[in-house]
Amino acid sequence: MKQPARIMIVEDESIVAFNLKQRLSQLGYDVPHVAVSGQQSLEMISRSRPDLVLMDIHIEGEMDGIEVASRLNQDNPVPVIYLTAYSEDSTLERARKTRPYGYLIKPFSERELHATIQMALERHAVEEALGENRRLLQQALDAASLGILELDTSTDAMAVNSRTAELLGRPAEQAMRLDDFLTGIDEKDRANVALRLKEALDPLKRFSEEFRLQTNSKPERWIKLDARAMPCHRISGVLQDISARKHAEIRLRRLNTDLESLVSERTNELRESLKELETFSYSVAHDLRSPIRAIAGLSNVLLEDHRAQLDDEGLNLIARIASKSAQMGTLIDALLNLSHLSSVKPQMSEVNLSGIAADIIEQQMETEPQRVADVRIAPNLVAHGDPVLVRSVLDNLLRNAWKFCAKRDVTRIEVGRASAEGRDAFYVRDNGCGFDMAQADQLFSPFRRLHSDTEFKGTGIGLSIVQRIAARHGGRVWVQAEQNKGATFYFTLTA
Repeated sequence: MKQPARIMIVEDESIVAFNLKQRLSQLGYDVPHVAVSGQQSLEMISRSRPDLVLMDIHIEGEMDGIEVASRLNQDNPVPVIYLTAYSEDSTLERARKTRPYGYLIKPFSERELHATIQMALERHAVEEALGENRRLLQQALDAASLGILELDTSTDAMAVNSRTAELLGRPAEQAMRLDDFLTGIDEKDRANVALRLKEALDPLKRFSEEFRLQTNSKPERWIKLDARAMPCHRISGVLQDISARKHAEIRLRRLNTDLESLVSERTNELRESLKELETFSYSVAHDLRSPIRAIAGLSNVLLEDHRAQLDDEGLNLIARIASKSAQMGTLIDALLNLSHLSSVKPQMSEVNLSGIAADIIEQQMETEPQRVADVRIAPNLVAHGDPVLVRSVLDNLLRNAWKFCAKRDVTRIEVGRASAEGRDAFYVRDNGCGFDMAQADQLFSPFRRLHSDTEFKGTGIGLSIVQRIAARHGGRVWVQAEQNKGATFYFTLTA
């Protein structure tokens, strides 16, 4: 909470002082001290530093109020408002020289008193802020070691301070003209600086120019000139030595060039490594197909041709071998599909998502005719993409939705379009088992599953394929879900 302004009264008539203190207190001000003489007021002000002083001109002692205010300006600057019954020209002139914040002629109303105090406090706050800004500006100028330049465009005479002369490498006492200034600039930058100075005569324009000095020493010296037009055909500006920054920029550009070359080299190496890894993965997966199929086939032969020679435990073990072999074959096929995506270049055309979705749902219903399903597919869902890859996206998302709704009395699936981040996004929504969104990041990693194989069959590859296809089209895929309340998968096919 803001503290009330602390006001000191300097008044030698006790009744007047008491009345004034009461009025100020009612107006919400704090009046900690009342002084009756000049010396007493100086001592109190030195100790308590009030926010404002109400000063009667005629007070006890050798000093009157005007002399006290003059002393305050020298030793302890504080806003002063004069309170007096005298308005002679000579008194007003003496008071004016002390730069008071107000002058109230007795008697005055509370409204006048309050308004004068408020304006005085506001003026003092503004002056203090201005003084602080000036101090900071001077501190900044000193820290930046700036030179000052002023050009009279009607005579080409140039006035500079000692720092400017030092920056330009010229004697401080020597007169300078525009030609002298331009001659000191490197010829590669000279014409441009001259043109900018000429353009700066427009009073609405400011300009900032960086240029090299004409010098035989190395490294090059760089100067920055910030200037603007002033009245009476003058241009005023400041100069700063920016050599360190410019040389750092040059070194940084060289480092960036070297870094870009290194990144390009490493990127090519990484591409080659990824290509080799994809080729290796494809080869391993492809070569594993035959033995896995052989194991599955031999297991079926044992079950069909030698069932009588096996007991229940043996039959169970062989059935488990056949099941795991089939599962392994499915995983290998999925791995091959995932690897294949990296080498396929999308063949872009217009794709009817509504038709593809309807076809996939029809196939699912044929496999489970007993399933009660409510499927809604928005009409005219059209996108630009690779028809084969887009079909794979919808196939994986719709099969997932169908699978995870298996335990619902009614399977509800919706395919539609929504607006996301200023562009079209397509979605597949279901009322299935859903999941905790804290696990959402795991969904798109290969072979990562949120449900066990006993709950829902699957390879954990489908959503990885969806994500990779969306990325190949310049889009992305994301999900919103809730445990036991279904999930909605969104995808885009353009950047």
